[in-house]
Amino acid sequence: MNYKRNNKRFSVAGRGEYLSTSDFIVEYYTNLDACRKFFFDMKWPTGYYCEKCGCTHYYFMKSKNCYRCAHCKHDERLFANTIFQDNKLPLNVLLYGLFLIFTSKKGISSLELSEELKVNYKTACLLQTKARILMKNSNSKKSLDSSFYESDVAYTGAPSHNGKR
Repeated sequence: MNYKRNNKRFSVAGRGEYLSTSDFIVEYYTNLDACRKFFFDMKWPTGYYCEKCGCTHYYFMKSKNCYRCAHCKHDERLFANTIFQDNKLPLNVLLYGLFLIFTSKKGISSLELSEELKVNYKTACLLQTKARILMKNSNSKKSLDSSFYESDVAYTGAPSHNGKR
């Protein structure tokens, strides 16, 4: 039986393969439109809809950096009513930080994150806190629905004492 990884958030064109850091930088970090589309798809997975009138037609206003309903002219920001509502980081830095947090095997400290993103320590701590909230919310609603799972890193056994396990 073939088991395929299903990581929609950081997968390569729906093939189920994880992005390497260099591929991520080429695809998202250098392209703000791709970052905007990523967060757009996370906020509106079924497509844009206006919260006031329910219309699905919109256009993007670059001058205000928001989406405007074509019917009632209601402006909606990308991070409005989300955990990143008052975020001051650029989209590419925010997405790169989330990528580092979610893909590091042994975790990443706030100090390492602040050095990698070139932000101060408190900003890195806040980003890690928000990422933990995202992980907690996403894991609490999902159940294990398959008998096949894949682990990236696993340690088995116990430390040996005097050559015996």
